[in-house]
Amino acid sequence: MWEHVTTHIQAAEKFLDTPEIPWKSLITSLLWIVYLFETYVSWRQYRLYSLTTPPKALMAHVSHEDFVKSQRYGRDKARFAFVSDAVAHMVNLASVTYNLSAHVWVWSGYVLDWMKVAHSEKALSGANLVLGLMLQMPVGFILGAYRNFVIEERHGFNKQTWSMYCMDHVKQCLLSVILGVPIMALIVSVIRWAGDAFVVYTVLLFTALILFGTIIYPTLIQPLFNKLTPLKEGMLRDRVTALASSLKFPLKHLYVIDGSKRSSHSNAYFYGVIPGGSKHIVIFDTLIEQSTTAEIEAVLAHELGHWVYAHPSKLLIISLSNNYFTTHSFNRFLSIKCFTVPLLLGFPEQDFLSPNALTFT
Repeated sequence: MWEHVTTHIQAAEKFLDTPEIPWKSLITSLLWIVYLFETYVSWRQYRLYSLTTPPKALMAHVSHEDFVKSQRYGRDKARFAFVSDAVAHMVNLASVTYNLSAHVWVWSGYVLDWMKVAHSEKALSGANLVLGLMLQMPVGFILGAYRNFVIEERHGFNKQTWSMYCMDHVKQCLLSVILGVPIMALIVSVIRWAGDAFVVYTVLLFTALILFGTIIYPTLIQPLFNKLTPLKEGMLRDRVTALASSLKFPLKHLYVIDGSKRSSHSNAYFYGVIPGGSKHIVIFDTLIEQSTTAEIEAVLAHELGHWVYAHPSKLLIISLSNNYFTTHSFNRFLSIKCFTVPLLLGFPEQDFLSPNALTFT
């Protein structure tokens, strides 16, 4: 069976290793297909924001005034998403059309020359990461500023100051460099050390990095942006603890986060995917201020439902499966002679320390 599969893979590689294939046109076409499909789906959702009355199931729970405010806020966010998605699409198209990634790699060499650093693969990969972040930062900064200081401000949610917003971006960039450059060097080392078997070892490294992120994010990274304080003794703590116990959730830390320093939005989440490891429940101070104990308990029941149904573990498995697929595909494309790219220039991008894949809100 595997010999049959291998034969088909080799035949596909031989077919793909043809300079006449218009790869750039194919990739840009795929980018357009994905963008248009996602825009169509978003447009379908956007049309629902024109409704002026809530669904019957919500009429007894949501006032007409609150529903209208929610619809107005949803429309503004959707319009902004159309613009930001279009900008991202244009950047992707420009990157493919004008070979921007390759140019950034060459510019990284110039940076190393200016710094009088030897052109090793690790050094070039690190410089490429830093330079790429610097080029992406202005667009992200401008879009984020508009979202916070125009849309969120218009609807009364924004609490950030410009100084706080700028400082957050500086911290994020520094963290990306401080953590990203060593991780890049580590990935290159593992790939070179493992040779033809690098796919398995790289996925194992990805797994270790993701789990490492679950450990350092709540203890080292998040405190750089927000203050976490233990939830005080009282009815709320007792009910949350009882809820966790009833679901056999291994709660070890229960915190309140000062989300009100940036936004009046309320939220709560739990953190931790390692079996037997530390599990956090974090409640926004705005949720405590705006909700009753029973309402907070209901919100947390939803969050812990993710744990009951093993959503973190399933999401981790899906993420690692995707990592394996993309890494394996990358390995197969390395054998195609008409592709000549540096090791990490063509490597699938990973985001190991992002809390988005590890936190359920």
